[in-house]
Amino acid sequence: MNRVEAQHPVNCIGIPNRNGMTAFRKRVWNGLRRRFDRWIHKLGKKYNLSLALVNDYAEFGGLKELCTLSDRYTLFSAPLLYDRQLKEIRQSSFKAPVPDVHLLELTDVGIIGATMAVIRNGKVLHPELLRMSPNHDYKAPDIYRFSDDRRRSLDFYVFTKPIAQKSIEVGIHLLKEHSFNYYHWLFECLPRLIHYIDNLDKMGRSVKYTVLVDDGVLPQCMEAVRRLISFNHKIRKVKRGELVFCDKLFYVSPFWYSLDNTKNKVDPYKDLAVDKYAIKLVRDAFSNRGTSNIASRKIYLPRKANQVRRLVNAEQVEALMIRNGFEIVYADQLTFEEQIKLFSSASIVVGGTGAALSNIVFMQPGTKAVIFSPKDLGVFNYYIFQQQADVAQVELMHLLGAPAKKENFYIHDDFYVDCDDLLGLIQRIG
Repeated sequence: MNRVEAQHPVNCIGIPNRNGMTAFRKRVWNGLRRRFDRWIHKLGKKYNLSLALVNDYAEFGGLKELCTLSDRYTLFSAPLLYDRQLKEIRQSSFKAPVPDVHLLELTDVGIIGATMAVIRNGKVLHPELLRMSPNHDYKAPDIYRFSDDRRRSLDFYVFTKPIAQKSIEVGIHLLKEHSFNYYHWLFECLPRLIHYIDNLDKMGRSVKYTVLVDDGVLPQCMEAVRRLISFNHKIRKVKRGELVFCDKLFYVSPFWYSLDNTKNKVDPYKDLAVDKYAIKLVRDAFSNRGTSNIASRKIYLPRKANQVRRLVNAEQVEALMIRNGFEIVYADQLTFEEQIKLFSSASIVVGGTGAALSNIVFMQPGTKAVIFSPKDLGVFNYYIFQQQADVAQVELMHLLGAPAKKENFYIHDDFYVDCDDLLGLIQRIG
Protein backbone atom coordinates (compact mmCIF):
# COMPACT_ATOMS: atom_id res chain seq x y z
CA MET A 1 0.00 0.00 0.00
CA ASN A 2 1.52 3.31 -1.03
CA ARG A 3 2.12 6.08 1.39
CA VAL A 4 -0.62 8.68 1.72
CA GLU A 5 1.14 12.02 1.87
CA ALA A 6 0.59 13.88 5.15
CA GLN A 7 -0.90 17.05 3.67
CA HIS A 8 -2.98 19.10 6.07
CA PRO A 9 -5.56 18.31 7.31
CA VAL A 10 -5.14 14.55 6.58
CA ASN A 11 -2.62 12.35 8.38
CA CYS A 12 -0.58 9.51 6.90
CA ILE A 13 -3.34 6.93 6.93
CA GLY A 14 -6.02 9.25 5.66
CA ILE A 15 -7.76 10.10 8.94
CA PRO A 16 -8.75 13.80 9.28
CA ASN A 17 -6.58 15.82 11.63
CA ARG A 18 -9.01 16.75 14.37
CA ASN A 19 -7.33 19.84 15.71
CA GLY A 20 -7.08 21.40 12.26
CA MET A 21 -3.80 23.14 13.14
CA THR A 22 -0.75 23.11 10.91
CA ALA A 23 2.62 22.17 12.36
CA PHE A 24 3.63 25.84 12.13
CA ARG A 25 0.61 27.02 14.09
CA LYS A 26 1.27 24.36 16.71
CA ARG A 27 4.85 25.56 17.15
CA VAL A 28 3.67 29.16 17.50
CA TRP A 29 0.98 28.18 20.00
CA ASN A 30 3.39 26.05 22.06
CA GLY A 31 5.94 28.87 22.05
CA LEU A 32 3.36 31.35 23.33
CA ARG A 33 2.31 28.90 26.04
CA ARG A 34 5.91 28.46 27.20
CA ARG A 35 6.34 32.24 27.41
CA PHE A 36 3.10 32.56 29.35
CA ASP A 37 4.18 29.79 31.73
CA ARG A 38 7.52 31.54 32.35
CA TRP A 39 5.66 34.80 33.03
CA ILE A 40 3.32 33.08 35.49
CA HIS A 41 6.33 31.42 37.12
CA LYS A 42 7.98 34.82 37.66
CA LEU A 43 4.83 36.35 39.11
CA GLY A 44 4.18 33.47 41.48
CA LYS A 45 5.84 32.98 44.83
CA LYS A 46 9.03 30.93 44.70
CA TYR A 47 10.23 28.52 47.36
CA ASN A 48 13.58 26.89 48.01
CA LEU A 49 12.75 23.94 50.25
CA SER A 50 15.18 21.69 52.08
CA LEU A 51 13.41 18.42 52.84
CA ALA A 52 14.31 15.08 54.40
CA LEU A 53 13.62 12.02 52.23
CA VAL A 54 11.75 9.49 54.37
CA ASN A 55 12.68 5.80 54.28
CA ASP A 56 9.22 4.44 54.98
CA TYR A 57 5.62 5.56 54.97
CA ALA A 58 5.15 5.49 58.74
CA GLU A 59 7.98 8.02 59.10
CA PHE A 60 6.14 10.47 56.84
CA GLY A 61 3.13 10.77 59.16
CA GLY A 62 -0.46 11.82 58.54
CA LEU A 63 -1.35 8.80 56.47
CA LYS A 64 -3.59 5.76 56.42
CA GLU A 65 -2.67 2.68 54.40
CA LEU A 66 -5.75 1.37 52.59
CA CYS A 67 -4.27 -1.66 50.85
CA THR A 68 -0.90 -3.15 49.83
CA LEU A 69 0.35 -5.51 47.11
CA SER A 70 3.47 -7.14 48.54
CA ASP A 71 6.16 -9.79 47.87
CA ARG A 72 6.01 -9.18 44.12
CA TYR A 73 8.26 -10.39 41.30
CA THR A 74 8.16 -10.03 37.55
CA LEU A 75 9.61 -12.29 34.84
CA PHE A 76 11.40 -11.13 31.69
CA SER A 77 11.73 -13.45 28.71
CA ALA A 78 14.92 -13.27 26.65
CA PRO A 79 14.95 -10.48 24.01
CA LEU A 80 15.78 -11.68 20.49
CA LEU A 81 18.27 -9.47 18.64
CA TYR A 82 19.29 -9.71 14.99
CA ASP A 83 22.76 -8.44 14.15
CA ARG A 84 24.28 -7.97 10.69
CA GLN A 85 23.34 -10.70 8.18
CA LEU A 86 20.60 -11.67 10.66
CA LYS A 87 22.92 -13.33 13.13
CA GLU A 88 20.81 -14.11 16.22
CA ILE A 89 21.75 -12.82 19.68
CA ARG A 90 19.71 -13.90 22.70
CA GLN A 91 19.95 -11.87 25.85
CA SER A 92 19.22 -13.64 29.11
CA SER A 93 15.83 -13.98 30.74
CA PHE A 94 15.59 -13.01 34.40
CA LYS A 95 13.32 -12.65 37.39
CA ALA A 96 13.29 -9.30 39.17
CA PRO A 97 11.66 -8.04 42.37
CA VAL A 98 9.27 -5.15 41.93
CA PRO A 99 8.20 -2.81 44.73
CA ASP A 100 5.28 -3.27 47.06
CA VAL A 101 2.36 -1.12 45.91
CA HIS A 102 0.77 1.02 48.63
CA LEU A 103 -2.54 2.84 48.36
CA LEU A 104 -2.28 5.67 50.88
CA GLU A 105 -4.65 8.28 52.22
CA LEU A 106 -2.62 11.38 53.15
CA THR A 107 -3.72 14.53 54.97
CA ASP A 108 -2.41 18.12 54.82
CA VAL A 109 0.24 17.59 52.16
CA GLY A 110 1.73 19.42 49.20
CA ILE A 111 2.37 17.96 45.77
CA ILE A 112 4.83 19.19 43.14
CA GLY A 113 4.11 19.17 39.40
CA ALA A 114 6.12 16.78 37.20
CA THR A 115 7.24 14.72 40.19
CA MET A 116 5.94 11.95 42.46
CA ALA A 117 7.05 14.01 45.46
CA VAL A 118 4.62 14.62 48.32
CA ILE A 119 5.74 16.95 51.12
CA ARG A 120 4.61 17.40 54.73
CA ASN A 121 6.25 19.02 57.78
CA GLY A 122 9.75 19.26 56.27
CA LYS A 123 9.67 15.73 54.87
CA VAL A 124 9.29 14.41 51.34
CA LEU A 125 7.80 11.10 50.24
CA HIS A 126 9.21 9.89 46.91
CA PRO A 127 9.80 6.10 46.82
CA GLU A 128 11.69 6.11 43.51
CA LEU A 129 14.36 8.51 44.77
CA LEU A 130 15.27 5.99 47.46
CA ARG A 131 16.40 3.64 44.67
CA MET A 132 18.55 6.21 42.86
CA SER A 133 22.32 5.80 42.91
CA PRO A 134 25.09 8.09 41.60
CA ASN A 135 24.87 6.09 38.33
CA HIS A 136 21.39 7.45 37.66
CA ASP A 137 20.46 10.78 36.11
CA TYR A 138 18.20 13.34 37.75
CA LYS A 139 14.84 13.27 36.02
CA ALA A 140 13.92 16.77 37.15
CA PRO A 141 17.18 18.63 37.90
CA ASP A 142 15.36 21.98 37.61
CA ILE A 143 13.07 20.96 40.48
CA TYR A 144 15.17 18.94 42.94
CA ARG A 145 18.68 17.75 43.78
CA PHE A 146 20.18 15.76 46.63
CA SER A 147 21.85 18.04 49.16
CA ASP A 148 23.93 15.51 51.12
CA ASP A 149 26.28 12.61 50.37
CA ARG A 150 23.95 10.12 52.03
CA ARG A 151 21.23 11.11 49.53
CA ARG A 152 18.66 11.48 52.28
CA SER A 153 17.85 15.18 51.96
CA LEU A 154 16.89 17.23 48.93
CA ASP A 155 16.67 20.83 47.85
CA PHE A 156 13.47 21.63 45.94
CA TYR A 157 12.89 24.68 43.74
CA VAL A 158 9.14 25.21 43.38
CA PHE A 159 6.55 27.96 42.97
CA THR A 160 2.91 28.72 43.62
CA LYS A 161 0.69 30.64 41.22
CA PRO A 162 0.35 34.42 41.76
CA ILE A 163 -3.36 34.20 42.57
CA ALA A 164 -3.79 32.19 45.75
CA GLN A 165 -5.99 29.16 45.23
CA LYS A 166 -7.79 27.07 47.80
CA SER A 167 -6.20 23.78 48.68
CA ILE A 168 -7.57 20.67 46.98
CA GLU A 169 -10.19 19.07 49.20
CA VAL A 170 -9.75 15.47 48.00
CA GLY A 171 -7.11 14.75 45.37
CA ILE A 172 -6.04 11.70 43.38
CA HIS A 173 -2.34 11.79 42.55
CA LEU A 174 -1.31 10.96 38.96
CA LEU A 175 1.78 13.19 38.69
CA LYS A 176 5.09 11.67 37.62
CA GLU A 177 8.45 12.51 36.13
CA HIS A 178 8.38 11.89 32.35
CA SER A 179 4.56 11.83 32.32
CA PHE A 180 4.65 13.86 29.09
CA ASN A 181 6.00 10.72 27.38
CA TYR A 182 3.38 8.28 26.04
CA TYR A 183 5.31 5.17 27.17
CA HIS A 184 5.82 6.38 30.74
CA TRP A 185 2.27 7.67 31.07
CA LEU A 186 0.76 4.45 29.76
CA PHE A 187 2.72 2.09 31.99
CA GLU A 188 3.58 4.18 35.06
CA CYS A 189 0.65 6.58 35.54
CA LEU A 190 -2.28 4.67 34.05
CA PRO A 191 -1.84 1.53 36.21
CA ARG A 192 -2.05 3.78 39.27
CA LEU A 193 -5.37 5.21 38.02
CA ILE A 194 -6.70 1.69 37.43
CA HIS A 195 -5.62 0.75 40.97
CA TYR A 196 -7.52 3.74 42.37
CA ILE A 197 -10.63 2.68 40.47
CA ASP A 198 -10.33 -0.93 41.62
CA ASN A 199 -10.19 0.26 45.24
CA LEU A 200 -12.79 3.01 45.08
CA ASP A 201 -14.90 1.33 47.77
CA LYS A 202 -12.00 1.79 50.24
CA MET A 203 -11.59 5.43 49.21
CA GLY A 204 -15.28 6.39 49.16
CA ARG A 205 -17.60 6.53 46.17
CA SER A 206 -19.67 9.52 47.26
CA VAL A 207 -16.76 11.99 47.20
CA LYS A 208 -16.01 14.39 44.34
CA TYR A 209 -12.34 13.85 43.54
CA THR A 210 -9.86 16.20 41.92
CA VAL A 211 -7.66 14.12 39.62
CA LEU A 212 -4.23 15.76 39.53
CA VAL A 213 -2.33 15.38 36.26
CA ASP A 214 0.72 17.12 34.87
CA ASP A 215 0.28 19.99 32.45
CA GLY A 216 1.66 18.82 29.12
CA VAL A 217 0.27 15.29 29.28
CA LEU A 218 -0.59 14.21 25.73
CA PRO A 219 -4.22 14.50 24.53
CA GLN A 220 -4.27 10.74 23.88
CA CYS A 221 -3.33 10.12 27.52
CA MET A 222 -6.07 12.43 28.75
CA GLU A 223 -8.49 10.57 26.47
CA ALA A 224 -7.51 7.32 28.21
CA VAL A 225 -8.16 8.92 31.61
CA ARG A 226 -11.62 10.11 30.60
CA ARG A 227 -12.52 6.70 29.18
CA LEU A 228 -11.65 4.99 32.45
CA ILE A 229 -13.13 7.37 35.03
CA SER A 230 -16.81 6.96 35.83
CA PHE A 231 -16.81 8.40 39.36
CA ASN A 232 -17.60 12.00 40.35
CA HIS A 233 -14.51 14.05 39.54
CA LYS A 234 -12.86 17.07 38.01
CA ILE A 235 -9.39 17.25 36.47
CA ARG A 236 -6.75 19.74 37.61
CA LYS A 237 -3.59 20.22 35.55
CA VAL A 238 -0.49 21.06 37.57
CA LYS A 239 2.38 22.95 35.98
CA ARG A 240 5.95 21.73 36.16
CA GLY A 241 7.43 22.63 39.57
CA GLU A 242 4.13 24.03 40.85
CA LEU A 243 3.38 23.46 44.53
CA VAL A 244 -0.27 22.60 45.24
CA PHE A 245 -1.70 21.88 48.69
CA CYS A 246 -4.24 19.14 49.44
CA ASP A 247 -6.41 18.63 52.52
CA LYS A 248 -6.65 14.95 51.61
CA LEU A 249 -4.73 13.08 48.95
CA PHE A 250 -4.94 9.51 47.67
CA TYR A 251 -1.55 8.27 46.51
CA VAL A 252 -0.47 5.02 44.85
CA SER A 253 3.25 4.24 45.07
CA PRO A 254 5.09 3.07 41.91
CA PHE A 255 4.42 -0.36 40.44
CA TRP A 256 7.99 -0.34 39.11
CA TYR A 257 10.99 1.97 39.10
CA SER A 258 12.05 3.72 35.91
CA LEU A 259 15.55 5.02 36.65
CA ASP A 260 17.41 6.98 33.98
CA ASN A 261 20.90 5.68 33.24
CA THR A 262 22.44 7.32 30.19
CA LYS A 263 26.09 7.58 31.25
CA ASN A 264 26.92 4.14 32.67
CA LYS A 265 26.61 0.49 31.71
CA VAL A 266 22.96 -0.46 31.64
CA ASP A 267 21.63 -2.84 34.28
CA PRO A 268 18.02 -3.72 33.38
CA TYR A 269 17.65 -5.61 36.66
CA LYS A 270 18.15 -2.34 38.58
CA ASP A 271 17.45 0.46 36.10
CA LEU A 272 14.13 -0.42 34.53
CA ALA A 273 12.50 -3.63 35.76
CA VAL A 274 9.10 -3.06 34.15
CA ASP A 275 6.27 -4.70 36.09
CA LYS A 276 4.35 -7.19 33.95
CA TYR A 277 1.31 -6.92 36.25
CA ALA A 278 1.09 -3.15 35.59
CA ILE A 279 1.28 -3.78 31.83
CA LYS A 280 -1.53 -6.35 32.08
CA LEU A 281 -3.72 -3.86 33.95
CA VAL A 282 -3.50 -1.50 30.98
CA ARG A 283 -4.19 -4.18 28.37
CA ASP A 284 -7.15 -5.59 30.31
CA ALA A 285 -8.64 -2.12 30.91
CA PHE A 286 -8.99 -1.56 27.15
CA SER A 287 -9.42 -5.15 25.94
CA ASN A 288 -12.91 -4.38 24.60
CA ARG A 289 -11.71 -1.40 22.54
CA GLY A 290 -9.92 -3.39 19.83
CA THR A 291 -11.30 -5.04 16.75
CA SER A 292 -12.53 -8.62 16.54
CA ASN A 293 -11.34 -8.86 12.93
CA ILE A 294 -8.41 -11.04 11.92
CA ALA A 295 -5.13 -9.17 12.34
CA SER A 296 -3.88 -8.58 8.79
CA ARG A 297 -2.44 -5.07 8.45
CA LYS A 298 1.28 -4.39 8.04
CA ILE A 299 2.27 -1.17 9.79
CA TYR A 300 5.51 0.81 9.65
CA LEU A 301 6.16 3.50 12.29
CA PRO A 302 8.84 5.95 11.12
CA ARG A 303 10.69 8.37 13.36
CA LYS A 304 10.25 12.06 12.64
CA ALA A 305 13.22 14.17 11.57
CA ASN A 306 13.17 16.18 14.83
CA GLN A 307 13.06 13.14 17.14
CA VAL A 308 15.94 11.51 18.98
CA ARG A 309 17.21 8.07 17.87
CA ARG A 310 16.61 9.08 14.27
CA LEU A 311 17.35 6.70 11.39
CA VAL A 312 20.11 8.19 9.25
CA ASN A 313 18.87 6.29 6.17
CA ALA A 314 15.17 6.86 6.94
CA GLU A 315 14.17 7.53 3.31
CA GLN A 316 15.63 4.27 2.02
CA VAL A 317 14.02 2.29 4.84
CA GLU A 318 10.62 3.89 4.26
CA ALA A 319 10.79 3.21 0.52
CA LEU A 320 11.61 -0.44 1.21
CA MET A 321 8.65 -0.78 3.57
CA ILE A 322 6.23 0.74 1.05
CA ARG A 323 7.46 -1.65 -1.67
CA ASN A 324 6.70 -4.53 0.68
CA GLY A 325 3.12 -3.52 1.39
CA PHE A 326 3.47 -1.63 4.69
CA GLU A 327 1.28 1.32 5.65
CA ILE A 328 3.20 4.35 6.89
CA VAL A 329 1.66 5.56 10.16
CA TYR A 330 2.55 8.37 12.56
CA ALA A 331 0.84 7.13 15.70
CA ASP A 332 0.96 10.49 17.46
CA GLN A 333 -1.52 11.84 14.88
CA LEU A 334 -4.13 9.28 16.00
CA THR A 335 -6.44 9.39 18.97
CA PHE A 336 -5.94 6.84 21.74
CA GLU A 337 -8.95 4.85 20.51
CA GLU A 338 -7.60 4.85 16.95
CA GLN A 339 -4.21 3.61 18.11
CA ILE A 340 -5.79 0.69 19.97
CA LYS A 341 -7.85 -0.30 16.92
CA LEU A 342 -4.91 0.11 14.55
CA PHE A 343 -2.53 -2.07 16.55
CA SER A 344 -5.15 -4.71 17.32
CA SER A 345 -5.72 -5.07 13.56
CA ALA A 346 -2.00 -5.43 12.73
CA SER A 347 -0.33 -8.75 11.92
CA ILE A 348 3.11 -7.12 11.99
CA VAL A 349 4.40 -3.77 13.24
CA VAL A 350 7.86 -2.45 12.40
CA GLY A 351 9.45 0.76 13.67
CA GLY A 352 12.33 2.57 15.27
CA THR A 353 12.52 2.32 19.05
CA GLY A 354 10.18 4.94 20.53
CA ALA A 355 7.02 5.53 22.51
CA ALA A 356 4.66 4.65 19.62
CA LEU A 357 5.67 1.01 20.06
CA SER A 358 4.05 1.05 23.49
CA ASN A 359 0.92 0.10 21.57
CA ILE A 360 2.16 -3.43 20.91
CA VAL A 361 0.42 -4.15 24.22
CA PHE A 362 -2.86 -3.89 22.26
CA MET A 363 -1.84 -6.31 19.48
CA GLN A 364 -3.44 -9.73 19.12
CA PRO A 365 -1.69 -12.92 20.32
CA GLY A 366 0.57 -14.55 17.72
CA THR A 367 1.34 -11.33 15.86
CA LYS A 368 4.85 -9.94 15.35
CA ALA A 369 6.78 -6.74 16.03
CA VAL A 370 10.21 -5.63 14.86
CA ILE A 371 12.01 -2.76 16.58
CA PHE A 372 15.01 -0.99 15.11
CA SER A 373 17.46 -0.56 17.99
CA PRO A 374 21.03 0.75 18.00
CA LYS A 375 23.69 -1.89 18.57
CA ASP A 376 25.42 -1.17 21.84
CA LEU A 377 24.88 -4.09 24.19
CA GLY A 378 26.59 -2.32 27.07
CA VAL A 379 24.48 0.85 26.99
CA PHE A 380 21.12 0.17 25.35
CA ASN A 381 18.27 -1.51 27.24
CA TYR A 382 16.56 -4.10 24.99
CA TYR A 383 14.12 -5.16 27.72
CA ILE A 384 12.09 -1.94 27.63
CA PHE A 385 9.31 -3.34 25.37
CA GLN A 386 9.66 -7.00 26.29
CA GLN A 387 6.96 -6.96 28.97
CA GLN A 388 4.43 -5.41 26.62
CA ALA A 389 5.15 -8.14 24.06
CA ASP A 390 5.00 -10.90 26.68
CA VAL A 391 1.64 -9.73 28.05
CA ALA A 392 0.13 -9.46 24.54
CA GLN A 393 1.83 -12.71 23.41
CA VAL A 394 3.53 -10.89 20.55
CA GLU A 395 6.73 -12.23 19.00
CA LEU A 396 9.17 -9.33 19.44
CA MET A 397 12.45 -8.93 17.55
CA HIS A 398 15.12 -6.22 17.54
CA LEU A 399 16.97 -5.46 14.32
CA LEU A 400 20.25 -3.91 15.41
CA GLY A 401 21.51 -0.82 13.62
CA ALA A 402 24.96 0.74 13.53
CA PRO A 403 25.36 3.93 15.59
CA ALA A 404 26.12 7.00 13.50
CA LYS A 405 28.91 7.94 15.93
CA LYS A 406 32.04 5.81 16.10
CA GLU A 407 32.76 6.59 19.76
CA ASN A 408 31.03 7.77 22.94
CA PHE A 409 27.65 6.45 21.88
CA TYR A 410 24.71 7.97 23.74
CA ILE A 411 21.46 6.00 23.95
CA HIS A 412 19.50 8.73 22.13
CA ASP A 413 22.01 9.15 19.27
CA ASP A 414 21.10 8.51 15.63
CA PHE A 415 21.82 5.19 13.90
CA TYR A 416 21.14 3.45 10.60
CA VAL A 417 19.61 0.12 9.60
CA ASP A 418 20.96 -2.16 6.90
CA CYS A 419 18.23 -2.43 4.26
CA ASP A 420 19.34 -5.87 3.05
CA ASP A 421 19.04 -7.23 6.57
CA LEU A 422 15.66 -5.55 7.00
CA LEU A 423 14.33 -7.04 3.76
CA GLY A 424 15.63 -10.47 4.71
CA LEU A 425 13.95 -10.28 8.13
CA ILE A 426 10.50 -9.19 6.93
CA GLN A 427 10.61 -11.87 4.21
CA ARG A 428 11.59 -14.47 6.81
CA ILE A 429 8.73 -13.63 9.15
CA GLY A 430 6.17 -13.39 6.36
